[in-house]
Amino acid sequence: MTKSVFKVLLVLSVFFASLVSAHHSAVVFDVGEIIEKTGKTTLFTLRNPHLILNMEVTNEEGEVELWRLEGQGISAMQAMGFDRGSINIGDTITVRINPLRSGKPGGLVLGLIGADGRAYIQEPEQEVRQVYPALMPYVPPPAGETWQMREEKTRPAQLPVISQGIAPGESGGGNMPGALDPENLAKERPPAPFDLTGQWQFRGENEYRANYGSFEFKPMPELTAKGKTYHDAYMEASLEGERFGDPTALCYPPGMPRFMTRYGALMMLQHPTAIFMVSRLNNDYRVIFLDGRERSSGYAVDRNWQGESLGYWDGDTLVVETTGFIGENHLIQAGVPTGEQLKIVERISLINEGNTMVSEYTFTDPEYWVGEWKHVKFRDRVLRIDVREANCIYEDSFALPGVERPD
Repeated sequence: MTKSVFKVLLVLSVFFASLVSAHHSAVVFDVGEIIEKTGKTTLFTLRNPHLILNMEVTNEEGEVELWRLEGQGISAMQAMGFDRGSINIGDTITVRINPLRSGKPGGLVLGLIGADGRAYIQEPEQEVRQVYPALMPYVPPPAGETWQMREEKTRPAQLPVISQGIAPGESGGGNMPGALDPENLAKERPPAPFDLTGQWQFRGENEYRANYGSFEFKPMPELTAKGKTYHDAYMEASLEGERFGDPTALCYPPGMPRFMTRYGALMMLQHPTAIFMVSRLNNDYRVIFLDGRERSSGYAVDRNWQGESLGYWDGDTLVVETTGFIGENHLIQAGVPTGEQLKIVERISLINEGNTMVSEYTFTDPEYWVGEWKHVKFRDRVLRIDVREANCIYEDSFALPGVERPD
């Protein structure tokens, strides 16, 4: 390794060390040791909230070891210009890491240089605190200090805080007003034709399942060869009584559009700038932005199961266009997968004195089916109910009949 690359990684290490103490799993890393590894990338995932890397590294005995590495939050990485195009499977990259305290091959990435020689770095802005809080001995605060004094000495230099995209839990980089920013909420806008705030129960139409599909979307369109291959495998396994290919059984989110066709209550909170939704099933979350923001593009797209939903009013109808989906472990319905080309258009209106929500869907995904797939679903306002905490516990899944651990 050249001296210049080594120096870059050293600076990277200083910066990232300041973030380690905020990391939820930092207790497993030896933050007092920094090692360097070069190897071939075999897995690369940049998905909220983390960077995940697997590398094949040749050890001193000439044996190939698999190193499992965890990176910083994606907002911190994006602030340095790192994106999904920065690494490809098969790339040889160099990292500096805090290794696992157990001695097993793995660690927390402190610095990274890609196959093209580019380093990902940001100047440190805070004092380095490397020790994880749980491992630090208690030190009493100054005698006589009140919580008011403590608040004053730890107060940010500017309030409200402007996001820089590098703090734990942040999902943006301060490039646009947040949906709940007071200045955004206060902007003058025409009044919304209706308010979806409340609880909405999916109408299953169970006695007409063969006609409309209940929580699925009958009839199916013509599938592509790729889509048909998957669907045929699903039908063959299902007719034999086997579970096949449902990622939700392993705690993956259902994603859109199944998020909108899950049984039970769906909580909605409507503001002038956005509609926030929380499902009773696993407390899955969705947001439809109404503030006129531009759609994310290129590597800035945070691909996920719900996609990026942007809405606007067309008379008395809310039109929502959703793209930016993930291309793995995502089904539109049982036996029919979707990919990154999926686009969903919803036309949402209210009938029955505002007590029934009509969702007219148009789905396109040329990877898995031909043309437009259209359907209509209903949700009804439900009273005297609240969405409660609900979690998908991975280990619990394997206690269910027919669910097997992946190989």
